[in-house]
Order: sequence, then structure tokens, then C-alpha cells
Amino acid sequence: MKNLFRNYFSSLPWGMRLFMLIFVLSFPVAWVGLRTQLFDLYGWLALTPALVWKGQVWRVVSYAFLPIGPLDWLISLFWLATLVSVLGRNWSARGFWGYCLLGALAGGLFISLLKPGMPCGVAGEGAMIFALLAAWDWLYRNERLILLGIGEISVRQAAILITIINSLILFFCSGWFLMLAMWCGGLAGWLWLRIRAKLFLGKTPQQIRSERVARLEL
Repeated sequence: MKNLFRNYFSSLPWGMRLFMLIFVLSFPVAWVGLRTQLFDLYGWLALTPALVWKGQVWRVVSYAFLPIGPLDWLISLFWLATLVSVLGRNWSARGFWGYCLLGALAGGLFISLLKPGMPCGVAGEGAMIFALLAAWDWLYRNERLILLGIGEISVRQAAILITIINSLILFFCSGWFLMLAMWCGGLAGWLWLRIRAKLFLGKTPQQIRSERVARLEL
């Protein structure tokens, strides 16, 4: 198990290693702070719209690095580790961080703009996960994989299935409003990938996928 974790981290570029390390440590550190009453990461970093409008603007992205609880931390850690290992090869460290923060920002702004007086804090990495799922579908849509208990399916089908599962969890645990807010992360990611392909690369999504498949075949 130790070698598994070492091999996983060594295979990632440094920017992705830092991203995963922050998320791996976020809940244990927050839990220790609450148990010892020495500090409160949720009080400092959770998304509280009322405080955002008073100048604490970092909260519109920092909330995404704090899981709601231990179960959310474990499930999200699995999805993030899987998606980061696949997508890490497609971005520079700066590009990857920028993309993830864009997803978090979209979800945070949705909540802050529509419920500016909301006094309670919001945490959870759903917006970033939906953004990474959008990127996974965008880059690997037609590739095939084997999903335990289901069999061989396309990446697009897997991304849709995972999105549905995460959406249902959000809906029943946090309500429809937060579910829509987290969807905004995926939508922002999809829009950015489309704009980037069209304006900056001058290519259609189909051309980008065809070139990537050709490189893999070579």
C-alpha cells in the first residue's frame, strides 16, 4: 500500500501533487483543529456569502478544498485521485490549477450572488469534480473503459453516470440549490474548454480529439 501511494504521487507533475496533498490533508487538519479547539479551518475558509460581501473574497474558491465530512472526504478523494491521474498529463501545473479554481469560482459565485445574505458556511469540492468530469468527457469522450459491475462503456457514459450519482448525493444531502451551484463548476469548465479550443487553438473539439488519438496510436 505504501508503494502504491508513492508510485501514484511520483507519477504526477508537481502541481497536481500539491493539489492532491492539500486535499488529502484538508479534512484531517480541520478535524484536529476542531477537536483541539486551536483553530477552525471551516470558519476561515468555508463559503459564507455574507462574509464574502464584506471583503473575504477568498471564500469563493477556498470552500472547494474543504470536504463536508469524513465520508465526503473519502469519496471525493477517490474521484479526485482518479481524475487527476488521468487528466494530469493534459495540462501544465498552472493550467490545471487555473481550470480547477475556475470551476470552484463558478460554484461559489452562483451561491454568493443568489443568496448574498446566507449566514451559514458551505464546503465541498463538487464544483471542481464536475469541472474535471467535463474535461474528462471533452478529452477522452470516445475511449472505452471497464467499470466494475457494469462492464465496458465509453468515457462519456462513465462521466454521465458519475455525474448522476454525485448529483443525487448532493440533492438528497444538501438540496437542489447547492446541487445547481456545483453544476456551475462543470458548466464553467465546459465553456472554457470550448472557448479555448475555438479561439486560442483554432480547432473544433473533434479535431482536438482526433489529434490526441493519433498521438496515442503513434
